[in-house]
Amino acid sequence: MEHVAAFMLLVGCSSDATLCKEIPVPVPAYETLAECQSDLPLQIRLSGSTDRRVLGACKAVDEEVFEQSASIDWAVSRAGQLLITFDAEPQVVAAR
Repeated sequence: MEHVAAFMLLVGCSSDATLCKEIPVPVPAYETLAECQSDLPLQIRLSGSTDRRVLGACKAVDEEVFEQSASIDWAVSRAGQLLITFDAEPQVVAAR
């Protein structure tokens, strides 16, 4: 069984969630999704954001992906939910 890790993302938004920006978190990576989800409410409270709304989400990621270059994309749904996609870029191995 592969080890799964989790990534936390917080964003601060205007009241209607049309303008949002990422909020740095002290620990963005967790060993398990459960640990990330357990810490999420506390990190939202401690964010120090002055934004009207602070949204947060945890995304499970294969541990191997954390060691690769990747892009993290996010969006806020019409229902006000933070959606995260995490796309690993393939590693290029040089050949002789």
